[in-house]
Amino acid sequence: MRTVEPEQALAYRLVGHHLHRRTDALTAIGACGIQDSPPGWAAVALHARSHEDRPTGRSVVQVNAMRNAPHLVPRADVAVFTLAAIPPDDELAAVVGRLVATELADAGYGIREALDRVGDAARDALADGPLGRDELHQAFRERLPDALLAWCPGCESHHLRSGLWRTLGRLGITEMPAKATWSLLDPPVTADPVQARAELARRFLRCFGPATHGELATWTQTSTRHARRLIADLGDAVEQVLLAGRKRWVLADETAVLDDPPTARGVRLLGGFDPYVAQPDRATLVPDRALARRMFPSVGRPGVLLHDGRLVGLWRARKAGSVLQVRLEALDGADLPDVQEEADAVARLRGCDEAQLRPA
Repeated sequence: MRTVEPEQALAYRLVGHHLHRRTDALTAIGACGIQDSPPGWAAVALHARSHEDRPTGRSVVQVNAMRNAPHLVPRADVAVFTLAAIPPDDELAAVVGRLVATELADAGYGIREALDRVGDAARDALADGPLGRDELHQAFRERLPDALLAWCPGCESHHLRSGLWRTLGRLGITEMPAKATWSLLDPPVTADPVQARAELARRFLRCFGPATHGELATWTQTSTRHARRLIADLGDAVEQVLLAGRKRWVLADETAVLDDPPTARGVRLLGGFDPYVAQPDRATLVPDRALARRMFPSVGRPGVLLHDGRLVGLWRARKAGSVLQVRLEALDGADLPDVQEEADAVARLRGCDEAQLRPA
């Protein structure tokens, strides 16, 4: 069994994310989807990977996907990032969340029964077109029993539990045509489920390998058993390697790239929830625990500065009129590269005219 060094694994993951060299927008988005939370940051992640803006038209769709978060994915591949990660009914607690599963059981509902009722209510409510968040929750209140709703002290009203309505995207029922707006997925998903599940596992391993099935479960928010099946079903298309003393899976036809990945060049400013930064194997990305705590606080994640593929700095930004003020912090005494051009590009994507760089 071959041994993979951490630097080698990270270089391979950079290639999977197209962070070593920019590509076209649809290819960049299709690698593993791009999370758009906080809202608007998908554009920053796409800029780091592509020389193009988000495609116009219907080739890309935003949908609640991995971990129930909003993601940009190719419309042709929507089943790969949604339905493929849905496990059998007896494992659905991993998808909706353990707390929601317990609350449903206490109310006398099975998870599949609750999701079916919510799905029917969504189809009825959205039959005439998109609804904003408040209108959609009102529609759920009118169509669902109180037992499926939870009291929100802040709004002083009942809302459908987030673990249920967010799962509608993963069930192939809803998409997000605009911010905080939902409509019925159009067209409905018709992909072969077996092929979609295999493709989900392949794309995960291409972006996050070498990886464990537990990391796949974390990335998708599915059951560990389902993640194990997804990788096992690839058969001879995967093989095991050792990384940091643990057995992990890689795609067999990608081992040449893993052994000798292309060299990453250039500067990339990534948001704190960028797919590469949010990879499930944090220990390989950030072996220093003190730095990991700073990079992944419970709230207010900083951005990450990559130079030729190496993590060399952290950054935070705030708007001041038409200027995006960017505070840069070098890590371990690294010499920071010239990031003005990249910072200006990020500023424009965040609705500003230019960036003003400041030391941390």
